[in-house]
Amino acid sequence: MGKAEARSREHGGGGGGGSGGAGKIFVGGLPRDTTEADFVKHFGQYGEIVDSVIMRDKHTSQPRGFGFITYSNPAVVDRVMDDIHEFNGKQVEIKRTIPKDSVQSKDFKTKKIFVGGLPQAQAEDDFKHFFQKYGPVVDHQIMRDHQTKRSRGFGFIVFSSDQVVDDLLANGKYDLILLVQTWRSRKQ
Repeated sequence: MGKAEARSREHGGGGGGGSGGAGKIFVGGLPRDTTEADFVKHFGQYGEIVDSVIMRDKHTSQPRGFGFITYSNPAVVDRVMDDIHEFNGKQVEIKRTIPKDSVQSKDFKTKKIFVGGLPQAQAEDDFKHFFQKYGPVVDHQIMRDHQTKRSRGFGFIVFSSDQVVDDLLANGKYDLILLVQTWRSRKQ
């Protein structure tokens, strides 16, 4: 069993793929039949990979449709971001992760954030409402399985300004999964 497979099994769908790093990317919208070998082969074209994982459901071990790649050289991420990436004829979404140690930077230049750890029964309107207290939300989406329409446990929020994201992260709100967990406990 290769390193990528071991990481995939180790992180069977519970977490968000680790703490982040300067050379780390999020890959979303992966077809369910994407193999670890194909994943690593595709992204390995850009540079040396030090870690990779396709996230899996902890109960069924089925791929959740997203993963993470970490490169030894952070400069590789810029080249990866410049290209369009497809797996089995489906275009995937690539996002740069934000390292925890860069939270004080206030220069993230993004309006869109990833939110993981969402409960299966999370309502779209409540999801949007929770984040509106940080700034105007122009778009939101809880990712759902195409066949079953069940939540995949993560989603995206798009704010009207990248300044909202900068402020959120610079004011100690980096770990948005913790925000969601706090939100969940208030709703119970």
